[in-house]
Amino acid sequence: MSPLVSGPNLLGACTLFDLLRLLNENTPSVIRDMDEWFQDFPADAVWNVYSDYCVGNPDKANDSFSFVITLNHDTDENFSEYISSVAPKDLKNTRQASKGLISYLNSPVAFSVTFMVERESKLLRKYITDENMIDFTSDMRGLIAQLINEPGVDITYWQRIDRALAAFSADVGHKGFNSKLARQILLTSAFASFLFVVLNRLKAPARIRWVTDRDATFERYNEVSFDIAFMFFLLVRSNDGIPAEPNKPRFEFAYPFMDGSTDYAEHVRLPDYLAGLCADLKLPGIEFSHAKFETIFGGAIINSRNNLLMEVLGSAEKITTRRIGFTA
Repeated sequence: MSPLVSGPNLLGACTLFDLLRLLNENTPSVIRDMDEWFQDFPADAVWNVYSDYCVGNPDKANDSFSFVITLNHDTDENFSEYISSVAPKDLKNTRQASKGLISYLNSPVAFSVTFMVERESKLLRKYITDENMIDFTSDMRGLIAQLINEPGVDITYWQRIDRALAAFSADVGHKGFNSKLARQILLTSAFASFLFVVLNRLKAPARIRWVTDRDATFERYNEVSFDIAFMFFLLVRSNDGIPAEPNKPRFEFAYPFMDGSTDYAEHVRLPDYLAGLCADLKLPGIEFSHAKFETIFGGAIINSRNNLLMEVLGSAEKITTRRIGFTA
């Protein structure tokens, strides 16, 4: 696929792209820490991004989006066997946090970024309005119209995405439209694409596999969340102005039983711990509703070099991000 000539224009065309720009241009410490953590690993490797979310729980302090990046250093079978042995249940179904899973989060092959969106913003409702979403889908469909005319592209793939975006746009403003879910789709895709971009810049991977927990965010609109993240990645990479190999990195997307048979329960248990923790974390007092969250906080977050927290704040006028660190 050739570079996107319209990338720089599109990145300034819609307020949602302000979030992409903010993440990619104003998070130097996150990029630096990822570079330092993964500096000894080779280019052209295979990487996994595991994600989970805690959104819309009125009993929690925040909405959280957690992503754990790992080098593909072992088989799925061995990975699942280890996680199932040290943490056989999701965090919500246990009263004690697994020290074995926390140990894995601190291992040299893992790096996580969890985005905390303030609950009062209602997933940035005043910033990502219905009108913004209509503009966004229109811009993305315009980009697809250009891509389809590029030589060698998979026309069937882009036509499928275009139909999904058309359905998304048609729903906006109609009775019964779930705007909260729509904003969750867009935020999830933006956060994931930011990590794809950074990983690509730093390690030039051969392949990136994104494995996420299964929910309506990914099942809605023919799994368009994956496709939006991929398009965000292409846009930012094009905006960088760096020539890219057409088929690198190769992306794979999955969630539990997406293929009808594969259960990724153990894979998403890593981000499950962090998403649960950050949803429960009440700032500025650093308060938790249960001791298990204190265990994860103390074991994986305090003085951590590879488990990072980003707070996302938004109003009708602007959106801001800040990194939050904790030291003993």
